[in-house]
Amino acid sequence: MITIGLVLSAGGTSGAAYHAGVLSGLFEATGWDPRTADLIVGTSAGASTAIGLRAGLSATDHSAYYANEELSPEGQTIRNRVITPLNLPKSPPPHKSLWPANPYLIFQGVLGRGRPRPVVSLAGMLPEGQGDASSLSARINESHPDPWPNMSTWICSVDLDSGKRVVFGRDDVECDVGTAVQASSSIPGYFQPVELNGVRYVDGGIHSSTNADLVAPLGLDIVIISSAMTAVPSESPWPGGPIGRAWHSRTLRREVERIRSYGTSVLVFQPTSEDLRVRGEDNMSVDNPEEICQMARTSTLAHLSNPHVVKSRKILERSLNQPT
Repeated sequence: MITIGLVLSAGGTSGAAYHAGVLSGLFEATGWDPRTADLIVGTSAGASTAIGLRAGLSATDHSAYYANEELSPEGQTIRNRVITPLNLPKSPPPHKSLWPANPYLIFQGVLGRGRPRPVVSLAGMLPEGQGDASSLSARINESHPDPWPNMSTWICSVDLDSGKRVVFGRDDVECDVGTAVQASSSIPGYFQPVELNGVRYVDGGIHSSTNADLVAPLGLDIVIISSAMTAVPSESPWPGGPIGRAWHSRTLRREVERIRSYGTSVLVFQPTSEDLRVRGEDNMSVDNPEEICQMARTSTLAHLSNPHVVKSRKILERSLNQPT
């Protein structure tokens, strides 16, 4: 049996639209249905997409949603379950206090064991966010009424008190999918942390925008990564480009190297210059999701026509012929 992992990165509203375009293009070109992935790892925006897939929303329906097109009957049934309006603040609400959320992390992220994670330090430095993202949790639970998917699904967050990554669906932390996605999406300084049993959880993207290293030792045949916060090598240098994009891109390269060191094939989709032009600088913008999604589909189709990805395509094609 061919085993397939799918990794969906952080990236805000524009990141979710990007994932929809990537998945749509991937399905169009190969026929592989991302709902069938043996494991899905989602972070922040990618966590919402992951649960959408596990709820039964197809790649085509994800794309149709952002393009304002008609969904399939199956997709419309899923969308009809969602009755809570999405009510997220368009900008960070005023802080109750300017005291850092966790001064310990200011040092732990840079001086702690392992690779430095300056975004973890930044999360500790910022005041605790006040934005209410509970409507996101409600909508996720409405779309996926069961507490957790039957198929392996890992949602990444960070313990704001220790700075350590927490993986809902893998680690011994019990919660429903809506709470997990809200925690994974709680941008430090912007949204309120999600508190469970006295522990505060925030956006998993502060550990890694992709968290793809989680799949390295699992012995999967292929891992597909949709990475909205990085960019192709020509668009991710520093100096010369945004330091955040360069940092996330470097982290992803390390993660991909680690996955491949275990003998697993890796197929990576990340923004091109045209994707970046369409998206702009504001990851939370809701101005042009249709354009972002369509451009991601186009760049995905172009990437899949590259001779360098023939091996990955063949693995996906073989997976379509195996018994279910």
